[in-house]
Amino acid sequence: MYTNPSIWQEIKYKYQYGGAHIKIIFINIAVFILLNLILFVDRLVFDSLGRSFILDQLLGSSSLLQNLYKPWIIITNLFVHDVGGFSHIFFNMLVLYIFGNIVKDLIGNSKVTPIFLLSGLAGYFIFIIAYHLIPGLNSSGAVTICGASGGVMGITFAAVAISPNFELHLLFLGRVKIKWIALFYLFINIIMLQGNNAGGSIAHLGGALIGFLFVRQLRNGVDWGKPFYWVEDQIENLKTIKRKPKFVYKKEEKVIVGESKKQNKTTPQRPTRSNNQERLDEILDKISQSGYDSLNQEEKSFLFKISQED
Repeated sequence: MYTNPSIWQEIKYKYQYGGAHIKIIFINIAVFILLNLILFVDRLVFDSLGRSFILDQLLGSSSLLQNLYKPWIIITNLFVHDVGGFSHIFFNMLVLYIFGNIVKDLIGNSKVTPIFLLSGLAGYFIFIIAYHLIPGLNSSGAVTICGASGGVMGITFAAVAISPNFELHLLFLGRVKIKWIALFYLFINIIMLQGNNAGGSIAHLGGALIGFLFVRQLRNGVDWGKPFYWVEDQIENLKTIKRKPKFVYKKEEKVIVGESKKQNKTTPQRPTRSNNQERLDEILDKISQSGYDSLNQEEKSFLFKISQED
C-alpha cells in the first residue's frame, strides 16, 4: 500500500539527491533557523546578554586580529545571514537555486561547491584587503560582514561565463538572457559602494570575478576545484571504511574435461576523463556562441550524463 512520504523524508531526499546547491541552501536555512532560535531564547532568559558574544563568534570582520584569533569566522560568515529578517537569506537562496541549477546542468554537480566556496572566500579576503588599503572605508573602525552573497555572485557569473545567452522566464518581463540579469546585479552593487554596506558590495564583486574566472580557467584546462575534489574523496573513503564489508560467496563452476572456457573477455572501454573534458569544452564553446538551445539531443544527453556522474 502506498503511503505519502513525511515532510522529513522529503527533506532528506532533496538534501541527498537535489545537488550541491540544494545542500548549500539547506545548510544556510538550518543555520538561520538555529541562530534565530538561540537568540530568541537568549532574549527571553538572559535579556539578550549573550547576543553580542554569539554573533561575534560567527560574523566576519575587517579586523586582521579578529580573523587571526577566530579563524573559523572566515568560513562561518559565509553561512550566516541577517537575523530578525527574512529578505537577506530569501533573495540569496532564490538566486542560488536558479543559477545553481544552470551550473549543475551544464558543467556538472561537482563544480558547484568549489565555485561557491572559492567565490565566497575570495570576496571575504578582498573585503578585508580593501578596508585596509582604502582610507575612506576604515575611517569608522572595524566592521562586520555576513552572508552567502559572495558565493552566490560567483555561481551567478559562473553561469554567465558558461552560457551568457541562456534565458530565464521572469514574471512581468518574459524571457530574459542571464547576462542582462547578472549585469544589472553587478550595476546595483557598484552603486551600493557609495552606501553603508560598501564592504558587502566589495565582497559581492570579488565573488563575481572569481566565479567568472573559474569557468574561464576550466576552459583552458585548469580546474581550481581539484583541492575540493580531494577533500570529498577523503570523506568518501572514510565513509567506506566505516561500512561493514559484504562478502559474496560464489559457487564453484564445474569444468568438463576437454572443454575450454574463454577467460579473456573483451570489455568495452570507457571514455577517459580527458576525453570527456575535451568533449565538454567543445559543447561549452558552442553554448557560449549560440546558446543552450543550439545543442542537439546527443550533446544535451552528454551534458546530462556528465552532471549525473559528478
